[in-house]
Amino acid sequence: MPCVVSAEFACATTGILYNSDHLRAKGATPTASLYRMYEYLVVGYIIGLRTEIEYFFNQPSWAVSAIPDPQDPDPERYAILAVLPCYLVTAFNRLIERGLPRGSPAIIAGNAAEEALRRRKVVLEAEPSWVAKVPPLPQPLIIPDQSNNAPEDAARGKRFLKMNIIAEEPHILFV
Repeated sequence: MPCVVSAEFACATTGILYNSDHLRAKGATPTASLYRMYEYLVVGYIIGLRTEIEYFFNQPSWAVSAIPDPQDPDPERYAILAVLPCYLVTAFNRLIERGLPRGSPAIIAGNAAEEALRRRKVVLEAEPSWVAKVPPLPQPLIIPDQSNNAPEDAARGKRFLKMNIIAEEPHILFV
């Protein structure tokens, strides 16, 4: 029988939801950011998730491949945490390949600034090695959609499905 994640469970187990200034003061590290993304995803707070992804992107010293293994004792949370770096890589590499590397200024004004960005070495992101070691869940885990139902087949994230998690493909792209 599938397990269904509830917002109450997510908040009770991590206790880090909604006040982003407070959250960042509480933990400005790649791992803390990953846990905030986990919680935003589980409770369906997509704006928070995208904002946190953008926040991570704007920390150029935080290579996705260098996110430490959280070794979370909860197998369901650990499985979700293992999927999130894939989405960071997708979102970040999309921008990097379009000429917007991590650490770019917020405003790019003039040909000289654009040329300086074009001259930067292209450094694509990669997943951390630990994500491949996290096993799929033995029982399906359902993260309900906004209507509190299991997501429709067409809306399910393929990477989540590989971990036996039924969740909507998150909207991760920004800019």
